[in-house]
Amino acid sequence: MRNKLSYLFFLLFLFCSVPYLLTVVLSGKEETKPVDFQTHSSGYTVTVNGKAMDLETYLLGVLPTQISMDNEKETLKAQAVILRTDIMRRMDGRKDVSQDSLPYRYEEDKNLEEKLGKQKYKITDQSRKQAVGETTGEVITCEGKYIQPYFHGISVGTTLSAKEWFGKDISYLQEKDSLKDVESPEYMTGIPVTYKQVVTQLEKEKKIKLTVEEAKKSIRIKEKTGNGYVKQVQIGKYVMSGEAWAKCFQLNSTNFYLEPYDGKLRMVALGKGLGLGMSQYGANELAKDQKSYKKILKYYYTGIQITKLSDQ
Repeated sequence: MRNKLSYLFFLLFLFCSVPYLLTVVLSGKEETKPVDFQTHSSGYTVTVNGKAMDLETYLLGVLPTQISMDNEKETLKAQAVILRTDIMRRMDGRKDVSQDSLPYRYEEDKNLEEKLGKQKYKITDQSRKQAVGETTGEVITCEGKYIQPYFHGISVGTTLSAKEWFGKDISYLQEKDSLKDVESPEYMTGIPVTYKQVVTQLEKEKKIKLTVEEAKKSIRIKEKTGNGYVKQVQIGKYVMSGEAWAKCFQLNSTNFYLEPYDGKLRMVALGKGLGLGMSQYGANELAKDQKSYKKILKYYYTGIQITKLSDQ
């Protein structure tokens, strides 16, 4: 009787443990344990308003300001790795950096909750902790150095190569197809503006003085890339960079065209952002197709490695 009971208990043990063991074997590791951000120490800190906080905790406040948290889990994880990489690149070997020297906005928890409401905040908080926690310490390198991980919202169907934009080759910034981006409802934006508004804005933002008639006759795109990203705009005797023009008129992208329209100037932007590196929209489409964040990153950045800070 005792032997029979022992046998039954053994079978029950196998029944309960085999699925777990198979999961561990097939995945190659146990499920990642949640990170306790209140006690976690990466060895790197960011000082915000005089208070030093761990790098990973800082990322929790930055991630929602750089990407919609409604995106797929793998997209958010890819973005978390990108941000961590850029911060480490900017630290340049130091252990601490000031928030003031970073190009990112840090959102306090209380402010985020006020903006989103309690229910939406809870969902966002869970998503960001998962994205940062499941990629803790992971960064992107190429030939042993942190890459400059450019990213943008929506491409124009292909991303921009460093060779075409900067005039020099950067191995990890090559042109990549991102075809589904053109299906985004935000792919094309723009409205006509009066030449008077153009003249007023140029004088206000860039101290460029010209008459309405001069503006009508002289404004044109002087130089652009093969797929439409504007490098220079001619305004009379002045020349502005495409980035400066886009910023001046709050265009979504540096890929834009200018044309007369019913006595006004129509500015139409395609895509969102500069077009270099990872397209967030394209990355999210890949995530929907079950691509992991590592595969997404390795698609948009050529020849990279994803490593741990502890291995640096």
